[in-house]
Amino acid sequence: MQTSLGIAIKKANNALARDSDHFAKQLGLTGTQISTINFIADHEATQDIFQRDLEHEFNIRKATASSLVTTMVAKDLLLRVPATNDARYKRLLLTPHARQLAQTIEAFFANSERRMRQLLGPDFDTIHTQLTQISQTFTAENTSAPQKKA
Repeated sequence: MQTSLGIAIKKANNALARDSDHFAKQLGLTGTQISTINFIADHEATQDIFQRDLEHEFNIRKATASSLVTTMVAKDLLLRVPATNDARYKRLLLTPHARQLAQTIEAFFANSERRMRQLLGPDFDTIHTQLTQISQTFTAENTSAPQKKA
């Protein structure tokens, strides 16, 4: 039987997503919502966060990010605030409610990261680099402009 790296990566991704969803459910949230809270909490002190940053970070389409943000605003997790230099752009800020959850969420992700490091051992950095390279290569190939036929 031939082994498939793609299937192994997919299974690992599914297991991580299920673990994240299971934890998030205890907070009344989804895995994507806790990832978003964690991302904004990690970066908001050093940069303004916009919807396009979520699109890039999570490799999701504009419509998906828009739906995510709209839902999180409705659940009192995010605020949309006009950017200081251009009011057409809306910065994303955590609400006090989301800020309260942020430390618990950060601890969950830190523990998940520790578990993966422990499982992968000394090869962790190499594997991380290679998985990042796979992701970037396939993303670039699938998002490049279509070639015109001669």
